[in-house]
Amino acid sequence: MILSTIQLSAALAPLLVALACLMAWRYLDGGRHLLFWALGHTLLALTFLLLAVTPLGLGAGLTMVATLCTVTSGIVLASGIRVLVGYDDRLIYALLAGLAATAAVMLAQRLGHYAIYTSSPFVNLLCFIYAGLLLLFRQRSIFYTLTGIILLARGGLSLAYTMRLVDRSTSMDSALAMSILLIMFTGLGLMMIEFDNARRSERRARDAEHETAQFLEALLNAMPATMSYKDRDLRYRMMNRRMRELRQANNVDYMGRTWSEIVGPSAAAVIEDIDRRLLETGEPTHMEQAWTGPDGRPIVLFALKVPLRDSDGRVMGIITCGIDISRLKETEAQLIEQREAAEGASRAKSAFLSNMSHELRTPLNAIIGFAQMLSGGYAGPLSERQLGYAANVQESGEHLLRLVNDILDLSRLESGRLDIRIETCSFDQIAQSAVAMVQPQARQAEIALSCAPTGLSLHADPRALTQILVNLLGNAVKFSKPQDSVSLEASQDNGVMRIRVRDTGVGMSEAESRAVSQPLHLHRIDVYRTRANSGAGLGLSICRSLVELHGGRLEIVSKPGAGTTVDILLPA
Repeated sequence: MILSTIQLSAALAPLLVALACLMAWRYLDGGRHLLFWALGHTLLALTFLLLAVTPLGLGAGLTMVATLCTVTSGIVLASGIRVLVGYDDRLIYALLAGLAATAAVMLAQRLGHYAIYTSSPFVNLLCFIYAGLLLLFRQRSIFYTLTGIILLARGGLSLAYTMRLVDRSTSMDSALAMSILLIMFTGLGLMMIEFDNARRSERRARDAEHETAQFLEALLNAMPATMSYKDRDLRYRMMNRRMRELRQANNVDYMGRTWSEIVGPSAAAVIEDIDRRLLETGEPTHMEQAWTGPDGRPIVLFALKVPLRDSDGRVMGIITCGIDISRLKETEAQLIEQREAAEGASRAKSAFLSNMSHELRTPLNAIIGFAQMLSGGYAGPLSERQLGYAANVQESGEHLLRLVNDILDLSRLESGRLDIRIETCSFDQIAQSAVAMVQPQARQAEIALSCAPTGLSLHADPRALTQILVNLLGNAVKFSKPQDSVSLEASQDNGVMRIRVRDTGVGMSEAESRAVSQPLHLHRIDVYRTRANSGAGLGLSICRSLVELHGGRLEIVSKPGAGTTVDILLPA
């Protein structure tokens, strides 16, 4: 069987054009190029026109070119569909191209009143069936193979039948030979294109992997913390720039070596024991490491070690992240030193106050006692003026004794040596006792002091509660003007005892309200500032501490010129 020049040209020309088109689509990004959209539609319209009006005598070459144009148009349309729907599968391209070619051939047969061979519709039917299976089960490679075989068979038969219909002098063997030759060359071209695609895909994958590796390396090197990775043999496989700077080393000095090989077995024993334990348990751990920086300055690193696992959960190695906490450790040491100094000063102050209080109480008791003896006439009769002097000495001594007792109580509270004894007691009894102690001071200042009976009882230390009420009532009287009033009242609700001391005196600003409960605050109110209204500032501080010892709290609400309200909240 010898092929004629026309037949060989008809077989090779479509192959060259097809390969050129495929390569052009490959390098011009497929169906996205508008030139090929226009070319495809133009070729499709031209093909239908040629197949419709071509007489039988023009021969096989023109028909082959027209068929090639139809196949080309089908592939271009398939690329366009891929752009629109985002679907990428070259077998689907071939399927759509073959369907377009078959439709064109059958249309030509219909227009030319040629006989339709029964095998052509049968092959097309199989193509449709397997194409549907391919779309439905595209993950199974068997459908790719079967669809490819059927597409080749259908293409060869359609081409051979077309040549026989156009040129009756062409034998069926020659037509099939040319069809097979065309299919072989086309398949070879497609294989070359697929090989080129695979090579380019592999290169793109390598480039993407290289870019990812460069990005990760840049990210690790930009971190201020040290980062390193060891495999299961405890050999370094990665370290970032910060760690290399601290260790004054490069990758060659560390990569593939263990810590014991770098610093020696004895120096690396502790760290490698920790690493081996982490590999066995898979539990993260942390530690502090002392290093020497490039400038010789000691550095403390907080090292966090976590396991790196594979997809099956097995530990592949150890990732270590180190943060420089040298300044934090220095600050911590300074704070500890300052705290110890403050605690020492506080203990010295408490000891001084305690000693001074005891040293002062002894002569004060003697002064008060002798003043009482003089007032009682034990040293002989005194004139009115002398009795006044003795009363002043006694009053001043008692005031100083109360101040010394307050200092002693404050010292005990700060040192934790003041104990309270909780018992059930009557509020009315404690309130009446406190009012009786403050009543002379209130009467002398022309201030109305009142306390309504409540009939309530509570759990408290009677002595401490009395001291609290005396201090609060005394402050209320001290910072009130003549004709003002001071009241003491109590209520109980939901297991909470509320004791309220209210006055209509000068009041305080918000800043003064916060400051008055601090130790040694001088209680001087701007709107009523006299020497008689100043004190050592211990009363409210002692009251707050005693209330907190009972498990309660003290609240102060005050406004300049509108008086002050102090609430004591205690567990009932």
